[in-house]
Amino acid sequence: GYREKEMKKKGMTGGKKREKPKIWSLKDADSYFSNYIKQRDNFTCMRCGKVYDPHDGLTRRNLTNSHFWARQHKGTRFDPKNCVSICWMPCHAYHWEKEKQGDYRDFMLTWLGKEEYAKLEKRARSVCPQNSAIIACMELLGACE
Repeated sequence: GYREKEMKKKGMTGGKKREKPKIWSLKDADSYFSNYIKQRDNFTCMRCGKVYDPHDGLTRRNLTNSHFWARQHKGTRFDPKNCVSICWMPCHAYHWEKEKQGDYRDFMLTWLGKEEYAKLEKRARSVCPQNSAIIACMELLGACE
C-alpha cells in the first residue's frame, strides 16, 4: 500500500537487505563486453569488411574487439564508442594497432565525428577506478537490473 510506496521512494527496504549484484571479474567483463561489440558489429571486421560466422570457432579466435584507446584507460575500456570488431590477423596485428594516429584514427574520426572523438579522448584520459568501469559495463549489458 501507501507505506510500501513511500519506503520505495525513500530507498528504504523495510529492514530487508538489498542484494547487490556481484561485480564481475575484469576477465569476465572483458569477455562479455567483447562479445557485445562483435554482436553490435554483426561479426564483421570494421577494417576489411570480412564477415564471420558467429557459430564457427574461427570467429572466436580471429575476430577481436579492438580498443582505440588502450584497455589500460579504464574510462574507455568498456565504452562502445572506443571499440570495434576487427580481424586479429592481419587487420589488428599488422595494420590498425600500428596506425593509431593514421588510418585507425581517421576511421574513428569518420565513425564518431570530431566532437564525439574529442569527448572519447577526454574520457580516455580521465581517471576511472577499475570497479567503477566494471559496474558501468555491467549496467550497459543489463546485468544490474
